Amino acid sequence: MPRRARTLSIFGNSNPNSLQALRRMVGVTAFTNPTDESSSVGSTGSSKPPEVDIRMSTDMREALERVYNELRGTDTLLSKDKFCRFLKDVQGESAVDLDRDKYTCGEFLYVWLKQYGTDAVAPPPEKDLSKPLTNYFISSSHNTYLDGHQWASTCRPEAYKTVLSRGCRCIEIDVWNGDAVPSRGRSKSPHGEHRRGLSGSSLPTAALNIVDTMGETYGTARSYLGDKPAAHSRSPSSNSRAMADDVSTRSSVQFAAAADPHESNDRLDVARGTARARARQLMPLGEPIVTHGWTLTVPCGFREVCEAIKESAFAENDLPIIISLEVHADLEQQEVMVKIMREVWQDLLVSEPYEGCDPRFRVPTLGALRNKILVKVKRATAKMIATQSTTELPVHMSADDDASLSDDERPPAPPCRSARLDKAPSAATGAQEKSAKVRICQSLAELAVYTRSERFESLETPQAKKPTHIFSISENRILELYQKHHCEVFMHNKNYFMRAFPNVRRIDSSNPDPSLFWRRGVQMVAMNWQNLDEGMMLNEGLFADEKGWVLKPPGYQSSDKTSDTQDLAAPGCTMDLGITIFADHNPPTKSSDDDAENARSGGTIRPVVKVELHMEKPGGAGKDGTARECPYKQRTDAKKSSNPSFGVAGKALQFRNIKAVGELSFVR
Repeated sequence: MPRRARTLSIFGNSNPNSLQALRRMVGVTAFTNPTDESSSVGSTGSSKPPEVDIRMSTDMREALERVYNELRGTDTLLSKDKFCRFLKDVQGESAVDLDRDKYTCGEFLYVWLKQYGTDAVAPPPEKDLSKPLTNYFISSSHNTYLDGHQWASTCRPEAYKTVLSRGCRCIEIDVWNGDAVPSRGRSKSPHGEHRRGLSGSSLPTAALNIVDTMGETYGTARSYLGDKPAAHSRSPSSNSRAMADDVSTRSSVQFAAAADPHESNDRLDVARGTARARARQLMPLGEPIVTHGWTLTVPCGFREVCEAIKESAFAENDLPIIISLEVHADLEQQEVMVKIMREVWQDLLVSEPYEGCDPRFRVPTLGALRNKILVKVKRATAKMIATQSTTELPVHMSADDDASLSDDERPPAPPCRSARLDKAPSAATGAQEKSAKVRICQSLAELAVYTRSERFESLETPQAKKPTHIFSISENRILELYQKHHCEVFMHNKNYFMRAFPNVRRIDSSNPDPSLFWRRGVQMVAMNWQNLDEGMMLNEGLFADEKGWVLKPPGYQSSDKTSDTQDLAAPGCTMDLGITIFADHNPPTKSSDDDAENARSGGTIRPVVKVELHMEKPGGAGKDGTARECPYKQRTDAKKSSNPSFGVAGKALQFRNIKAVGELSFVR
């Protein structure tokens, strides 16, 4: 091995210029063929030595040398056969193409790190697409449109592109009334246009007005202080959908047209950047909007969301997606929703039953729905029900309600309420019923061919036996229900869909432990993808390279008729698990908010490596959906380096007598 590689430690890790020099040195000394100066590994005749953009400490270099020496054994150089077995058996590479018979240490490191990478993740086995949809776990998103906080962030069509590109296959859209088209010549409103009154969708527009006014006031104050006036952005934040460089092509065209000073007063309003004109620009008149109702989130247009879904849904993934519609729009706007979905999605949309797959008896297999969009929405109401009032706030919100106040995500009526449909309700009950129910039009309900949203009352109702039904239940209520009726819940989820959504108190977009619900057979655990926390890490773990659909273990599938409990379906095994930590390579030493001057050097941090097992633990789960504390967490000692080494033997973490089900257990 070239001797110059041993001088790496004299530079330290805090000087950026030194690090650049180190990387160039590593590229020259560690990853070239020392016996052939005219060629490089993997090159096609180029005389330029290969460079690897990787930071490598002395300890890391020595650890990799030990791997090389163990592989070659008593041989002088590493043979092609031994190298190939290492890449396949240890690293999990499915296809290996090596073009040399012998490899030096530098050549070994270059091929391994540069061409194949260090991730020891084998590709998943070929997916079985022959099972009914209910036999799969589905990567799911909650309030997909939000980019952060549940009550005060921005709704973005781009959020759908992001989650779909990451493998999400069940996404949520909360739809509310947009502004109506002005009725010319007949309006008696002092503003000259018809409004639907105060509603959950009008609060974000009010928030835009407030923030817009505050922004203009702030800009005026700055001008008085002598600051150079900047171009008015008038967006509620730097991340606002209202920024000119962040709107869709469709909205940008409208903005450009509206900037013409010779156009109508409405277009002049846009040119001046008023909040009302901006809202019309981003949310076309007469079309519904997407927002988190009764909050101060900034809305976006429903059409824009549909277009974003079409662009990204099947770009790299042909498995179907499920659109969970939370409808708060009136009947007129629902008809517009149907028109938009049919126009934008066209033949991607499943709008009628497949031949030979009657939804009264069964749902299709996963393979039958490639490149298809399924809509999850409630059925049309058989009798007239008062629609949600748009002039008053809801009078009731349970701690288990989703903040969107959807009908299927609301707990059942309290026992004191009369069960007779023909009995006149009290004044309080009547107001509560008005705020709880939204009538669904027939044309929209017909789009729920195989994914019908049903309000959960019990597992014994007729709706609970329909193949196409989906119960959406809050995380806490599912855990409580399972504690009381674990056999019934497990058997239901073997044959029918269930969806879990985060508790309304998670306004910071935190997530529960999804494995608690997967182990109970819940197919859709809706996660707040806005927050990469523990729950999302586990979600990424289950669905890594799976395209958003994972086949349940055999005992969890509808074809299994022998097991009616979780323990019988997946008994698992008891084992001792040992994990050895050798080194931590190049952990981040600054946050995204730090500048170069405030970035910490490697000597100022104290990194540790934590390991946690996620599996069915003694005592079950807490009421908040998190696993109870137990000895399934261990950690190393803290080190004083940005590239800590735990010695030649490493640090061994031992977990004794662990009961685990391989498909539903995780190491984080």
